[in-house]
Amino acid sequence: MILGIIVGCALGLGIVLTVWGLYPPRQPLHKRLDDLDDPNCTTNKTITQTEKLGQHSARLLSRCKLPQKQLASSLRVSGYSLEQLALAKVASLVIGGAFPLGIWFVALLVKVWVSPFLVAIASLVMGTLMFLLPDLLLRQKTKEQRKDFRHQMSVYLDLVGLHLSSGSGIERAMVESAKQGTAWGFVELQRSLQQAQLANKPLWGALEKLAEDLESSELAEIAAWLFLAGNSGSRVRSSLHIKAKGLRERALYEAEEEAQLATERMSLPVVLLFAGFLGLIGYPALAAIAGS
Repeated sequence: MILGIIVGCALGLGIVLTVWGLYPPRQPLHKRLDDLDDPNCTTNKTITQTEKLGQHSARLLSRCKLPQKQLASSLRVSGYSLEQLALAKVASLVIGGAFPLGIWFVALLVKVWVSPFLVAIASLVMGTLMFLLPDLLLRQKTKEQRKDFRHQMSVYLDLVGLHLSSGSGIERAMVESAKQGTAWGFVELQRSLQQAQLANKPLWGALEKLAEDLESSELAEIAAWLFLAGNSGSRVRSSLHIKAKGLRERALYEAEEEAQLATERMSLPVVLLFAGFLGLIGYPALAAIAGS
């Protein structure tokens, strides 16, 4: 009876997903207009079936009440798209929910009775945990990328200071310095500065907008410093190297702090290994005493 209900639910869900995939809902007009301003838009590119499934999953995920601004910032920093995240969450949910059912099915084949209630609870718990796993991986990736971004900004400030020392103007120094790197932070700087030049807008305004999109306080400070450098003269320009040194010292302090935390985390496995070694040595003596 229960097996028939599960098979019927799975069959019904498969029919619904098939119909939804063959006749997907139309995107709203404002979403299509926003895609025109997206440099990574794939409207004119060939879309594979996996990407289509990711787009459908993204539409499903967008209906959830999630912090859209923070999510968009994390996705931009990590280099992932909303479709990739949504597809990973749906796939993790399916795998986590189906794993206890698979074990239960194997148990039925070998005639081992397992409570269906426990299987349902295990499927729910594992599906929920697996559904949250991509978010944890995204958060870890974003944290690592933000750390790399601080290193890149310190290099960018040094390059701007060098260009200013050679007699270049502040705007030219900003543009030429962004072209010197190939890391993702420099690529974002190049894109933002080029868009500001085409729109005939101040370059430090483009950096402020990029800092807001990436939620980077360091880049916001750099934009303010470069604004002062373009309006206050050489005294502020000479302090760009000091600002870059401060960013490097902060990164070094964070690296030392992480190394200390890793050392503290390693103390517990060492203690456990030592306790196991003492137990291995002392067990024969304790067994002999207890047997005598």
